[in-house]
Amino acid sequence: MADYEIDEIRKIRREISARFDHDVDKLIAHYQALEKEYRKSGKYKFVDPPPEKPKVAKSKDEEAAD
Repeated sequence: MADYEIDEIRKIRREISARFDHDVDKLIAHYQALEKEYRKSGKYKFVDPPPEKPKVAKSKDEEAAD
């Protein structure tokens, strides 16, 4: 990737950050609202993360070692 492309990406990232007062929480809230809107429209497909794996119970020997 050429330097001018990297510079353009950085410029856009700075502009997006400035729109939200460089506040990560505001930016995340914005993207979450967009996601909710896009999901509601049914126009886009989303892949949800898999459910958490169940925790494996430790054996008595493993518990004793801790």
